Formats: sequence, structure tokens, C-alpha cells
Amino acid sequence: MLNKIIENKSKIHTRDIKLATYPYTDSRVVVHGILKDQRYIRVFDVTGAVLEPGIIHHMDVKMMIRPDPLIIEDVQAAMLHVPLSQCHTTLDNVKKLKGLEIKSGFTKIVRSITGGKTGCTHLCNLIIAMAQEIIQGWLTQKRKNISSVPKDIDSFAEKQFLIDSCLMWTENGPKMKSLKQAGA
Repeated sequence: MLNKIIENKSKIHTRDIKLATYPYTDSRVVVHGILKDQRYIRVFDVTGAVLEPGIIHHMDVKMMIRPDPLIIEDVQAAMLHVPLSQCHTTLDNVKKLKGLEIKSGFTKIVRSITGGKTGCTHLCNLIIAMAQEIIQGWLTQKRKNISSVPKDIDSFAEKQFLIDSCLMWTENGPKMKSLKQAGA
């Protein structure tokens, strides 16, 4: 039913989030995130002012990530397009992410630093979305060369990110079973 509804309709709004990881050294990566909101129809804001179609938000965040543990070593953010000039004042919050470890609780900490009354919900959401790219990109860089199977589960460095992260990585899930069968 939903497919039929959107089949012949024009979009009224889109949010595109693009994430990519780039190698920096053998162990460090740079993760790049872009968020772009676009409105396709004319609307009226709460004051009655007319807002024409176009880009509403265009944000760009780059993070240097170092391993063992995964830490945001450096971060840069830009607001290329925002609805109000005051939005730019929230950019200073992003600098506070420098030194933050990517681990359980990351989302809550990012929200407290970049969101809420002194932050920007759009920038905050982009950074939270980047967390998974940080892990996936870093793992891809780390695993580009063949490595040995961990000797046991406790020495499996990625367990903090993977175990119980989804159905496949539960303690008794297929990925853990295959890891144990491989000798870990």
C-alpha cells in the first residue's frame, strides 16, 4: 500500500546523509559525514513568513580516528547552509568531541555535547550517524591485510563493538559460533 502512495507523488522534503571513511595511516582513518536537508515546496514558518523550496541544512563533519581504543583525535565541522545565522554559534560544541572514545554511551555523550538547548539537533544527528561509519571504516582499514584468528574471545579486540550489536553477533549467534569454531 505505501508503495502505491509514493508512486505518483512528488517529494516535499529529503534528508541525505553521506558517510565515508578514508585511510590516513595504517591504523588511523578520517571519517567524513555530510547531512543535507532539502525542501521541495513553499511553506510558511511559524511567523507566517514564506520559505521557498531549497536547501535548509548542509552540514559537513570530518573526524580523525585513532585506535586502541577508538578516539576522536581531531574534528572539524562546517555549516555550509543553515536557516539562521545564529546556528553557526553551535559549531564550537563540536570541538569538545576531541578526545572522546567511541564506545557504549557515545550517543548519550554526543547528545549532551552537541544537542539540546546549546546545540544543533541536525549536527548532533549527523555525528551520531557517523559512529557506525567510524567502526565500519576503521574495521575495514584494519582488516585489509590477513590477520590471525584471536586465540580466545577475551583477546578479540572488536568484541566491544560487535558482541550484542545485532542478531548475528549475539553470544550464541552465527558470527560468534563461527569465531569459536575458527579457534577463538
